[in-house]
Amino acid sequence: MYTVDASVWVNSFDQREPGHEVSRALLAVLGAQAIPLFLPTLALPEVAGAISRSRGAPAEAQAFALAMSNLPNVTVTALDAALASRAVSLAAQHGLGGADAVYAAVAAQAGSTLVTLDSEQLTRVSGVIVTQTPSAALAALVPPSRL
Repeated sequence: MYTVDASVWVNSFDQREPGHEVSRALLAVLGAQAIPLFLPTLALPEVAGAISRSRGAPAEAQAFALAMSNLPNVTVTALDAALASRAVSLAAQHGLGGADAVYAAVAAQAGSTLVTLDSEQLTRVSGVIVTQTPSAALAALVPPSRL
């Protein structure tokens, strides 16, 4: 089970970004293997906004974000009071930004690995939840001979 940060979704979408092939391959493997993904509702506007800003294509950005939420292996998790409380605790204890803390809280709640390109998420909560880069997650899922 995985929680995939918006940084990875946006990276997979934008072919101009370094490493987009790895992010795209990871998401493809997760989908092909029907591995459960847990995303906060926050991921949808975060991804749509980032794509719209970088591409200047609001309709394309909205369509991509909505398609994410409709993937069969994706569960979108609402930010309720209990999850918000957990995010507050993670933000305060580990010096995370608000959005980063929400992703970490979703990963902690689901017992999933947080996959991100954000160095703060990778390092600051690594003792609380499992964190990986897209390349590390992909390597764990696909034998080296198939990469």
